[in-house]
Amino acid sequence: MITDKGFKFLIVLIISSFLSVLNPTITLVVVTLISVLLFDYLSLVRKKVLNLKLKAEVIAGERLSFDLPPLGEFVNQKLVKFENKGSKVEAVIDTRFFGKYVVKPKVVLKSFLGLFSVVKDSGVEIDLTVYPRFLREVIIALGELYGIEGLGYYKLSPKGLEYVESREYIEGDPLNKIDFNATARTGTLHVKYFLEERSLGEAIIFDIRSPGRYTADYLASKFLSAVLNSDRSIVLITDGVKTYRYEGTRDYMLKIALYWVFRIALDKGEEIYEIVPPKIVSELERVLKVNRGKGTAGSPYKLSNEMTEVTVIAHPLYDTAKLLRFLADAKSRGIKVKVIYPESPWLDSEDLERAYIEYQSFRKVTKVIEDLVQGY
Repeated sequence: MITDKGFKFLIVLIISSFLSVLNPTITLVVVTLISVLLFDYLSLVRKKVLNLKLKAEVIAGERLSFDLPPLGEFVNQKLVKFENKGSKVEAVIDTRFFGKYVVKPKVVLKSFLGLFSVVKDSGVEIDLTVYPRFLREVIIALGELYGIEGLGYYKLSPKGLEYVESREYIEGDPLNKIDFNATARTGTLHVKYFLEERSLGEAIIFDIRSPGRYTADYLASKFLSAVLNSDRSIVLITDGVKTYRYEGTRDYMLKIALYWVFRIALDKGEEIYEIVPPKIVSELERVLKVNRGKGTAGSPYKLSNEMTEVTVIAHPLYDTAKLLRFLADAKSRGIKVKVIYPESPWLDSEDLERAYIEYQSFRKVTKVIEDLVQGY
């Protein structure tokens, strides 16, 4: 493909060709211009792409980047953006959505003089595994159930402690969570990672429905974190059709929580070995055999005499009217309720128009929720 610069060069060549008819001395100039054009085109044809294969594993939401040689102008894609850093190009991977991906970036190659360009495969192949956010809580739960070791730097937290680890800062992280010791030690800004604050306790209501992977992952992580930090709770789980009620020992509650978390993930089309490291697959397969029960028809948003404190984990645009009535009823009775909802569920929308509509609806509903739970 000819560039703007090449197009101007071609105009000069055409004008010179016409003028050479009137003035033969210009013929030498035309021949020179044609030679330059051919030379520049051949310089593009002879350009070689990279032969580079990369492999990476990361937990969703963590920053992941690679340094690539400055082959040309890399083309931004859905999962990867490129930033020129002088003598190198930084490829920044979008890790918000869990799953397995093969990323093959394209690059714009230009000829020596910049008269021609072509878009082609860069020769870079990134084999990417993005584990769900809830993997941290899964490892902690499995460590408590079976005593397995942590995975890499995702260390198991001693029972009863909320602080788990330090990780690299991600844009939007609260500044009051900065880990200055880890930052000084590594030279990279780090924040402290905590499990969800200790559950309010008596009851946990979890609606597993979500519009996509980002929201499902976020809610599953918060739910498992709440169960890990709750010593004794009634757990009510709904899929929009049935409600499942659970009470029992801590081990049983952890297994039930793990079962539902992975049911959510597997319902998004992934196999279990694609979303967790091989090291813990066998332990998880044991957990997933737990009997979930039959469930009952009806909504979980019903107060009972045994409920004094409740944690609700849900996307607020599902069963919104029932949720708001539940919160209003709880407030009138003096029952403490904490509502945990996804931060940016519109990221799962298929297009910008739907994302904007969901954003507007989400903002309105969450404002009502905050007013109803204010003071607790």
